[in-house]
Amino acid sequence: MINNISIQEFRPWVLICLVLLVAQRDLREYRISNRWVLVTLAGGILWNGLLYQLDGLGQSSLGALVGFGLLIPLYALGGVTAGDVKWLSALGTWYGPKGTVGLFMVSGVALGLFSLGLVVASAIYPSRSEAQVSSLDEAFESPERRKRLIPYAIPIAIGVVLIESIRIYASSR
Repeated sequence: MINNISIQEFRPWVLICLVLLVAQRDLREYRISNRWVLVTLAGGILWNGLLYQLDGLGQSSLGALVGFGLLIPLYALGGVTAGDVKWLSALGTWYGPKGTVGLFMVSGVALGLFSLGLVVASAIYPSRSEAQVSSLDEAFESPERRKRLIPYAIPIAIGVVLIESIRIYASSR
């Protein structure tokens, strides 16, 4: 305890800051930096290892594997990038296996709603030059990539902010 504040009370704020920083960069650059993936991965392992010893290390490792396992099929199909896979895997070290599945589900709902909004917007404001793309790489190079791609760190950030906001609210009661 530091002045009657548990170290656990800092966890939600650390995660919220991390995901907002990465989401902002992914939105601007369409890229998730390996540096932030490693910081997040190491932070989750250290946090859980120091607070929960071997059980924490085990949960962090399983969370990373679950995060990897959830997105690697989508990567193989060309639906997400390697950075997205690494990002969910790194966040898995903080959430453990069950929490990572929950984060995946919440962010999936956010992604679906975001996608629906883009479809509606493109129907209302059709593009003049609908160049066809056949792969994720071509979509990245397309001048209309903002209309075609959703930076996956955005729905992940929405999921983390929602989950951690609920935790903050519950701990304040």
